[in-house]
Amino acid sequence: MNTAKSQPGKNYFSYLVMFAVFAILLYWLSAGIWTIADAITEPVFAGILSYGFLLVIGFIMLLGMPQVFKHLYSATDLNLLFTMPIPTRYIFWIKYMQNFVGIPLLVFVLYIVPIYVYGAFISANWLYYPIVLLVLLAMIVIGLSIAYLVNLILVQIIPASKANEFMTAMSMLSGVVAYLIFMLPTMANDRPLGEMILAGLPLFPEWLPITWASDAIIGAAAGSIAFLVPFIMILVLAVIFFMLTSALVEKGFRTGWVKLSEGGGKKRKKSGAKKSVSKLQHPVIAVGKKEWFAIKRDMREWLVFLPIVFFLVFGFIGAMSGGARLSDLQGPNDVTWPIAQAIFLFIYAMFNGQMASSTIAREAKSLWILRVLPLSGKDIAFGKLWISWLLPFVLLAVVEIVIGIFLGWTVLQFISGIAIKAVITVGISGIGMWLGTIGAKYNPANPQNRLKFGVAMILLIASYVYLFIALIPYVILLIPVEAASFAQMVNQDIDGFFGSVAGFVHTVLVWKTASPVMVTIAGVLLTLIISLGVAFIFTMMSARKIDQGIEIEMVQDTGSKSSLGKKPGSLY
Repeated sequence: MNTAKSQPGKNYFSYLVMFAVFAILLYWLSAGIWTIADAITEPVFAGILSYGFLLVIGFIMLLGMPQVFKHLYSATDLNLLFTMPIPTRYIFWIKYMQNFVGIPLLVFVLYIVPIYVYGAFISANWLYYPIVLLVLLAMIVIGLSIAYLVNLILVQIIPASKANEFMTAMSMLSGVVAYLIFMLPTMANDRPLGEMILAGLPLFPEWLPITWASDAIIGAAAGSIAFLVPFIMILVLAVIFFMLTSALVEKGFRTGWVKLSEGGGKKRKKSGAKKSVSKLQHPVIAVGKKEWFAIKRDMREWLVFLPIVFFLVFGFIGAMSGGARLSDLQGPNDVTWPIAQAIFLFIYAMFNGQMASSTIAREAKSLWILRVLPLSGKDIAFGKLWISWLLPFVLLAVVEIVIGIFLGWTVLQFISGIAIKAVITVGISGIGMWLGTIGAKYNPANPQNRLKFGVAMILLIASYVYLFIALIPYVILLIPVEAASFAQMVNQDIDGFFGSVAGFVHTVLVWKTASPVMVTIAGVLLTLIISLGVAFIFTMMSARKIDQGIEIEMVQDTGSKSSLGKKPGSLY
């Protein structure tokens, strides 16, 4: 309660906006369910419920595991609570309830409102409403207890000196487990999930708890006494999971916290001193290398690339499990190459700006060092720019080469694709770094969250707007000259913005027909001017901001405001 009271006023405004957006989402979802409720028969509703409860467990594990770790082992109030004459299990239960007010609560509201709307439409028995409430709470308790169990068990296995790796392992493990949960119906059956739900076929065996939950709600809706047995079974299972979690409190909670707080491992013996000759490097190179060393020694920094792994690896696995074959992914180069370029550029726009913006907040505790070094803001900005651009570029270029070899692209397609992304993505990095100088935030418990929410949204929008503009000359170069007649027809039939665009495309294609070499050179030069120009302008703006002094918002785990009226993380 004190943590909630000490929140800054802007946090309450953010919560209000989030609740408003969530309320609009619930309204649209409920209205949609009311519209299509006639088509949802009892077998279809049973399939939706069973898969929905599976998603409840999956989402809580995916999004809740890192939060559980934070509440159990990273919360600063534990330093005080463990010195008080309070039983450990009481502290644990409060942490358990505190963790419920987050992702589980959002999931609860997101599920119960549409289910109640459907019950009102079909005029369900009065038993339906309390049974839905209790069954949904039981499923959330099961999912949350599993998340706690995983944390309490793994903390005993992973050495304390690997605390950062522990957090990385938790995020990766939760992602893998959630993906396997989501894909369970597809892997267990030969038919697609949507087809089975619409056909009213059972998705899971009767002995699975999610089937018990579905049967209890279906029976309660009809007013049948048949709901009682599965309802009792699901409640008993939730109690068992909660008791099992509480049984590991003393060993997994207090001992685990002490283990992680003290650190561990024996100190490595220092090897004999090696003589080395230090070389002075250009400041831009030195700043970039400093960033690389900071990223390399903390595995949590690499979590920003985790969605790429899930997108590529699990997307491929999902396609294969859905009945696709490797040969289905291969096709004409004229089709697969442009599609792959669009996908990769979408990924670059998502990660390049985020990587560049985080380089500013990474200096939260070392800003004073940069101020006393004989470095200008220009040296710091360009040093951070090249390394934040290079890391995602190298990673995704390797992935693209592997995919290109599998799809049989030509050498020219390899070179042109990698070159155009190398040029265009520099601008995204420049925009991200500038926004990092005006909206940096440092949270020691969550190092991936290094940008204020509003600025992060601006970065996302600005990255894709820039990408759209920078790709205009490149896309025109890819359009075949045979499309000139079609563009002219569109220009004559449609007025306004789209007609003007079609007219511009027609004019360029006419020029391309008359002099393809000159148009190609002009398109390449225009792409270079836009991309490198944007990167240079925003990097110089970042350098000027660094010279003037930047402020980084320091997030406190307790949510308390800073004392003496000073802003933590300020250069002055």
